[in-house]
Amino acid sequence: MTNAKSLSNLKPFTKGDPRCAIYQRKGAETKKKSNAERRKMKSDLDLLLKMSLKRGDIIDPEDVLSLEEAQDMNLSVQTAISITMIKRALLGDVQAAQYVRDTVGDKPSDKVELDQSLTIESWAKNHNVKL
Repeated sequence: MTNAKSLSNLKPFTKGDPRCAIYQRKGAETKKKSNAERRKMKSDLDLLLKMSLKRGDIIDPEDVLSLEEAQDMNLSVQTAISITMIKRALLGDVQAAQYVRDTVGDKPSDKVELDQSLTIESWAKNHNVKL
């Protein structure tokens, strides 16, 4: 059986309820803090991915002729991760292969394409607007 007192907590606030503004403000503050943390983490990751694995100049990935040759070169962290994922994919790791495929941009889409064109006249007709 349900407790009537606990069910009263599930009722939505009515318009003009002062508690509504308080909870909205708290939610906005939490969201703002969360977004700031996410932006900071993204900028930190961008910096880390651009760093080199070793001291010295970073080798351009276009100068690497083979995966074997890349093993001892001073590459960026991002390039090293990409090479590692390609090696894992070549060894049969399906998730690594999917990661590489998705990162390159060949991810299969779940989009539905429509053949119907929309004209101003048809839109106006469907929305009862006179032109």
